[in-house]
Parts: sequence; C-alpha cells; structure tokens
Amino acid sequence: MIVPRLALDFTSGSLDPRVTFTRALNTATCINSSGYIAAVSANNPRFDYNPFTLACKGLLIEESRQNGIFPSEDFSGYLLAATTVSTNQTSAPDNAVTADKILETSADNYHNVGQSLTAVDGQVYTLSVYAKKAERDVLIIYEDTTAPYAFFNLSTGTVTNVSDGTARIEPAPNGFYRCSLTYTQVGTSGRLRFGISTGFPNFTYVGDPAKGLFMWGAQWEAGAFPTSYIPTTSASATRNADVATITGANFSSWWMASQGGVTANFRLLTVSGTRPIIQYDDGTANEIITLRGNTTNPELYIVDGGAPQAQIDAGTIAANTDYSLTGWWQTNDCRAKLGSGAQVIDNTATIPTVTQARIGSDGTNYLNGHIASISYYDSFTSHIYNRRKNKAIFSLM
Repeated sequence: MIVPRLALDFTSGSLDPRVTFTRALNTATCINSSGYIAAVSANNPRFDYNPFTLACKGLLIEESRQNGIFPSEDFSGYLLAATTVSTNQTSAPDNAVTADKILETSADNYHNVGQSLTAVDGQVYTLSVYAKKAERDVLIIYEDTTAPYAFFNLSTGTVTNVSDGTARIEPAPNGFYRCSLTYTQVGTSGRLRFGISTGFPNFTYVGDPAKGLFMWGAQWEAGAFPTSYIPTTSASATRNADVATITGANFSSWWMASQGGVTANFRLLTVSGTRPIIQYDDGTANEIITLRGNTTNPELYIVDGGAPQAQIDAGTIAANTDYSLTGWWQTNDCRAKLGSGAQVIDNTATIPTVTQARIGSDGTNYLNGHIASISYYDSFTSHIYNRRKNKAIFSLM
C-alpha cells in the first residue's frame, strides 16, 4: 500500500494545523453542514456542503469579488415598476425569515424591482438573485442599457430564454433557485432589474395584485460567473480572496526536493483562465510545480530558473464536475494523468527548488472551486520501474 507523505482531506470539514489560512473581513459565506447559507468569520476556511445531501464538497477557494447591490436582502427601497414589496415573508436560503415577496400591481406594464448603478464600459458582469415561486413561477433578470435578459422557470428549474450573454439556474436551500445572468456592459450607466413574468416573451402584461414570487440575496459582481453570496446592507461589500499556504518547517518536514508526486481531487466553478489547484513555489514565478486548470486543460506545469520545463495537458475538464488529477516529477521524467485516463509524459525537464505550498492559488489566480483532497508522495518507491521497457510508471496512475 502506498502511503502519502502528506494527506489533506478537506471533506472532513476541518483544516490541517500545518495549513495557514487568511481572508480579511467578515463578508464571506458558504453552505454550512445543516445545508443553509451561513456567514464565515474573517481568516477562517470555508467548507462548503451540498444543501441537499449535506455531503462536504471540500475547501472552498475563491478570488476577491465585490457585491455592488445594496441592500441585498431588502427590496422595499429598490426602484419599483408596477410592483409592491412585502418584506420578510418566508424562510430564505439562510433559513431566516428574510425573503421578500414581490407582488404585481394591476397595471399593464413591466413588473420588476431594480437599481440604477454606475458600471464600467466593456466590463463583464454577473447579476444574480435567489428566487422562489409563489403564484408566479417565471423570473426575468435584465439590464436596461445593454439590454441582455434571461427568463427562468422556478417550477422546472430551467433557463427558458436568454438573449445576449449566458444564464444559469442552480437549486438552493428552502426551495429557492439562484438565477444569474452574465453579460458585457455597454456604456457606464445602467438599471438592473429583477422582474416577474407570466412566461416568455411577456415583459409587460396586466398584473394581478394577488400574484408574485419570492426574492432574496441580490448580487452584482464584476466577473464571468457568480461566486458565493456576499451580503450587503447600506453599502457595497467585498469578499477578499481565500489564501491557504504551507510554509517553513510545516512544509520542509515532508517535502522532497528531487522528486515527488501529488494527486488532487477538485471541482471548478469555471474553466476560464488559470485555476491553480495546488502549487509549490519559492514565492516567485521562477520556481514552480503546479497542478492547475488552464481553461479546459488539466495541467502539470513546471518552471525552473524562470524557464518553463513541462506543461503537460492531461485531457479536458468542465465546470461543476468532480475530477482527480495526478502529477509526478523528477529530472527528465514528468507525468500527468486525469482520473483513469492515459499518462501524458514529458522526458525533458529539470526540477525547481521550492519552499512553500499554495492551496488553490498561485498568488494571483484562484481556483474558484472546491478541493476535496490533496495527497503528496515523496519517494521513488512510489514507482514501479520496468527495466525491460526502460520507463517508470507512477503506480498511483
């Protein structure tokens, strides 16, 4: 049996004491072990749970984001178009009775709540809200200036129609769905709207004052996908990045300089950009060994003396899917493998000198997802050497 030199199991809902974790400000949330959205204090890790099975997904690592809508939970002060707001009418995804009911008026008009906000021309934004059906079961999210929109069916949990941009709907606690629209801003001003509809293409219709739906947790953030909920009250709020590292003796006590291997089990919220899973480095970009997502490519990437040594693409990954990625490195023998797929080999590489581990980050880019476990192996005895074929086979693969 092959025993890892370092085994980090984040599905236990606890952090190994060798890991240092920081995140400033008390603005972060996750799904807690009871299945509800809950606040997590500054400098504490977030272990995210499935709200329905209550299984722990692992350690949540996200980049910094700001929610520009405030307040995020009380819609009574929003700009109202042929609607009325009855506050605190049902249990929200945080299990408190803080979700508002948005009701139509009898006008033949748009029926929505919204805010006018200053934006950055050309910036990609994601606008989201938690919504639950009542007498109506169709939500519209749209922005007036750029004019993207999406229709969401809160009975079937589906996006039924979307114009520009992309939309998604995800089940949330207490019968809610988190509905989001990602779009590229045109101009520097806009009005963000959350509307009620009888179904596509009905933006306007004669309303019924007895009919509406529930809303909670509005969020407007710069970025191409929604991140975890950032509550706001009287001003915008920023959730700072999650930073997890292993340094000093907590690192050197198990690291082997000349060779090693690591297996990481993870899930990404997005496959855009660079998404580090585990990175070993010296605090610079000159000495790096990392497992990462590079858009849809799962990679083992190695840099020594500032020069790339290996960039091994082990296959293809997608967002919101569980994967296992393994990498092995020693001089002129670097390998990577995705799940039960084939090994991909690079036979020309030197190995960098590293002094720390970063979990879910390279110092600039962030995982934006969950890490279930990381297992590090330090010895060539973790190989089976086949002299007849003159190659080493990483037995964890």
